[in-house]
Amino acid sequence: METQKEKRNFLQLAFGGGTPKKAFLTACIVGTVLTSINHGDSIIAGEYPHPLKVALTYCVPYIVTTWGAITGKLQIIASNINNILSKNNVLELSFFNFENAITAAYYADENLNLIKVNKNFKKFFPNLGDINQNYFPDVLHDIGLSSDEIKKFKKDIESKGKVFIPEIKLLENGKRRIFSLLSTKTDNQNFGYLNGIQGQLIDRTVEITAENSWLNFRYQAISPK
Repeated sequence: METQKEKRNFLQLAFGGGTPKKAFLTACIVGTVLTSINHGDSIIAGEYPHPLKVALTYCVPYIVTTWGAITGKLQIIASNINNILSKNNVLELSFFNFENAITAAYYADENLNLIKVNKNFKKFFPNLGDINQNYFPDVLHDIGLSSDEIKKFKKDIESKGKVFIPEIKLLENGKRRIFSLLSTKTDNQNFGYLNGIQGQLIDRTVEITAENSWLNFRYQAISPK
């Protein structure tokens, strides 16, 4: 099955994309020139060369042109693959699911230097400016996390490989907001530059505020008057 597939791929390279036409035209021109050079005197003298020699004279440039086209196509394919597998493209693809997430997502390298954040990260914390390559714990400090929360983040990500801080109370643009921070180490044996820290800050303000309001309502309802 694999052999048949490889055969089909080779035939596509050899006979696709206008290669036979180019090889034929090249063979006609080059073959004629070579025949004239090698056998011109004999032909003029009325001594014609063996037909097989003439045929080979035309076949050689056809084969060389076809092989050149095949190797050229393979180089283009290899170049396209290298472009797809380039560091930036792989990072973009790996971050694709987070790019349009409703959470504030980020990706940092193994040294906790930020590589990429999504649109909502910038939307939630517009005062941070350009934070790419910034040390992520410093970004957390600028966001408003306490020193204890930052210490917990660094300790857990180092010892456990993951972090979960359920409630982080922040003051953003004069408004009290509550976030949860989830982060985990990434490990990829094929693409070493994907090894780092990936996570997100989830805005739970509405959820927790509603839950607290419901608890207060229930407490007031069952409290003796």
